[in-house]
Amino acid sequence: MQPPLGARPALAALLVAVTAGARVHYTVGRHTYWMPMPLSFVLIGFFLWLAENIATYAGAWRYPYQMHGWEPVSVEKFGAWALLISVLCVVGAAAHHPGRRAPVATA
Repeated sequence: MQPPLGARPALAALLVAVTAGARVHYTVGRHTYWMPMPLSFVLIGFFLWLAENIATYAGAWRYPYQMHGWEPVSVEKFGAWALLISVLCVVGAAAHHPGRRAPVATA
């Protein structure tokens, strides 16, 4: 039986909408690149999910459903990792700039 998704889909949609225009800048060698912030959350979530699968396959730990043989970690964990990273970035940004309010978009 699959657990209910709860508020995750709504939170994901809200975070994509809020960060749609934001960019992440990074440097490789002497070149500076950028990518949309939601894409960075998805990529980080994917690689954490992949690492979790590699670690459980290698036997670093097992979930209860893996006790009788290895099975891939649920794809839902990929979304959970991406949401966790996005929330941590928001909390980190708020802690980095205490007392500073985000600009409010007007229509």
